[in-house]
Amino acid sequence: MMTMGKTGGLEYTLKRSNRKSIRISIERDGAVMVKAPHQVELDDIEKFISEKKVWVYQKLAKKKALNRERPKREFVNGQGFLYLGKSYRLKFIDGAGTGLGKLPKAAPLRLWHGYFELAETEKANARNHFISWYKKQIKRQLKERIPRYDKRIGVRVKDIRIIDLGHRWASCGRNGVINFNWRSVMAPVWVFDYILVHEMVHLIERAHSDRFWQLVSRIMPDYEEYALWLNENGAELDL
Repeated sequence: MMTMGKTGGLEYTLKRSNRKSIRISIERDGAVMVKAPHQVELDDIEKFISEKKVWVYQKLAKKKALNRERPKREFVNGQGFLYLGKSYRLKFIDGAGTGLGKLPKAAPLRLWHGYFELAETEKANARNHFISWYKKQIKRQLKERIPRYDKRIGVRVKDIRIIDLGHRWASCGRNGVINFNWRSVMAPVWVFDYILVHEMVHLIERAHSDRFWQLVSRIMPDYEEYALWLNENGAELDL
């Protein structure tokens, strides 16, 4: 017998059987399927779902990204690129334009007066320059934002690594190290902060336990809204 349910904004289909444990899976059409033993109470099932909801959102985002055919970036004049949730149009200029020649050749991309400006000669390397730029901005943002939360959470971030994590937004390493996906800085600032807080809390609570979500909720009462935004829009944060 199957029934429909909803907890924490997450809709799911529940199928009870003689199995011994609870299992969550994502169906081909993106539906969340929960399989549970007959004797397990619904409250316990929903508690289990709540503990696994970040994993569920990540899987849903990955499936959505895989199922969606995104147009290939061509890096042309007027094309929009995201930074902290806002879209800025790309403008190609020559070395003499609006002071671009003053910038080092190693960094021919900048955000200037509401436009991304890129040297015309670097069009073939545009994607690499954007990735490099995003990585630098993440470091700058984190240097400013980590002090807002470390004392409130009670942790010390020892190091940040900016890498390509695919469909994961960040991960918590050992010894106070947090890995950030370079794509994360495309998200709105409140979502970016949620990703940061989520991983900082993992420094003291590795599992997605009740205590973990209580700590996140204490810092960000609306964290479920931010997680849902990532689930619904995360596939758009890419080049």
